[in-house]
Amino acid sequence: MSAVESGKTTDALEKQIFRYTVASITEELEINITRTAYSPLIQEAQDYCIALMTPDFRPFMQSQASIPIFMTDMGEPVRDCVSIIGVEKLQAGDVFVTNYRSGQHINNVTLATPLFHGDRLTGYLAIRAHWADLGGLAPGGQSMASRSIFHDGTRYRGLRLMRGGELVPEVMATIQANTWQIEALTGDAMAQLSACVLGATRWQERVATRWSADEVSVLVEAQLKASEALARRAIAALPDGTYACERPWQFSLGGVEIDTTLRMKLIVDGDRMICDLSGMPPETDLPINAGSAGGGMAAVKLAFRYLAGGDAPADAGFFDALEVILPEGTIVSAKDDAPMAFWNMAISTLIDMFYSAIGTVHPELVPASHGGVIGAVMFAGKRPDGSWWRYVEGSTGGLGADQESEGYGPVQTLFTGNMKNIPVEVIEGRYPLRIRETWLDRDAGGDGLHRGGPACGRLFETLTDCTFDAYPQPVSPAPGLAGGGAGRPGTMHIKKPGCDAWTEPGGAVPAGTLIRQIGQGGGGWGTPRSHGANKDDGKGKVA
Repeated sequence: MSAVESGKTTDALEKQIFRYTVASITEELEINITRTAYSPLIQEAQDYCIALMTPDFRPFMQSQASIPIFMTDMGEPVRDCVSIIGVEKLQAGDVFVTNYRSGQHINNVTLATPLFHGDRLTGYLAIRAHWADLGGLAPGGQSMASRSIFHDGTRYRGLRLMRGGELVPEVMATIQANTWQIEALTGDAMAQLSACVLGATRWQERVATRWSADEVSVLVEAQLKASEALARRAIAALPDGTYACERPWQFSLGGVEIDTTLRMKLIVDGDRMICDLSGMPPETDLPINAGSAGGGMAAVKLAFRYLAGGDAPADAGFFDALEVILPEGTIVSAKDDAPMAFWNMAISTLIDMFYSAIGTVHPELVPASHGGVIGAVMFAGKRPDGSWWRYVEGSTGGLGADQESEGYGPVQTLFTGNMKNIPVEVIEGRYPLRIRETWLDRDAGGDGLHRGGPACGRLFETLTDCTFDAYPQPVSPAPGLAGGGAGRPGTMHIKKPGCDAWTEPGGAVPAGTLIRQIGQGGGGWGTPRSHGANKDDGKGKVA
């Protein structure tokens, strides 16, 4: 007798077997992509995500060792692709490509493939990865001079890269013709494509041979409802009420000034939570916008996921108790054609605001703000053979302290999660760069009963003439909580050969230029016992 009968699950063990069976597919694909990709951002930093979703585009399993900000947000881009192609035209072995309507910079490219039980469509596998380059104003597509999504590079929408198991050569050739870095793009695209093929094979071997299409539908629905129930219990444990956070959002770099205010309101009502982002500033002509699905919605979902926790998959059911009010046209719900090269700048601040809103009333429940700024360095140049290289690395800061402990650090932002640093040996082996020094900035964390997490500093040296750019740097520090002090803002400066002064970066730099990058410290929690100010004696600084 089947463990799944008459439209309901009769065996709790079968639910668990199904859950870990589909998880085994995403886990194997993570290993496969990490092993076969070309770019360090995928190989080392694991800037990708894998999701399985239902025929109506509801994710029910997501990879766990990759970037967490891609929080059940791939349904809409895949839905858009299928609407272009036509669901009736899909066949086994199809793989389609999109970077449209993701709400992120267009470098985040999704490949997806339909999953079948015989002739019946039973779901989709989607894999998103950061492609090194899609053309645009500058190698890598990230330029503060961008004023339209068309400046950022090439967009793909509903193109079949593989049809019935065969590569479509004219589509691949067109993709290769629109990049500064053909070698990196081709290597990463092939790794992602191969993972889609492998994932569809594993679905047939591990799922379609054990459960019928109807049984899969029942098991997925049971899992989604269990995840929703867990989330509702987590919300019900919070005190009912209305919580609000208003935060200045200020950045500066090379003449680019960003000065606005972000506003968020949370309402907890029994086992329901509403997050109101209608107070977000309007989208701008600067390339710091994000779209709704991959921007504001994903940030709130990730913050809620961190808060609620629990042993549940990252699936669509987990967020059915969470309502997000997000009108179109803000910097985190921008329209499709808004420039989004630096789409991730506001994400970490939204996560911190989610906690700060609760912390204004119940500081014992949440941590202080973390050093959640990208602060990335971006190098690019030509090799002797005429091909282009590009290296990107974000800054590392400190987590906010909480009632129980000091902030941890240095780490990447909460939206990048467990993203790893790219090893020095890989950097120096593949790019004309030298890492002169790396140090721990212990004084970066805000003072408090529990001190905020430390940041990390790094000194780069260019070994050839190249261009250098960086993310705008924060003016405002990461706030403390419950009387704790703010973390120290991160900084970015360069010193060209023959110069004595450190200056703001931007533009072409000669060989021998030094670049000093320091992350932002996390906020402290609680009033310091000594009531003393943060010390800053310059320890660890580069003269």
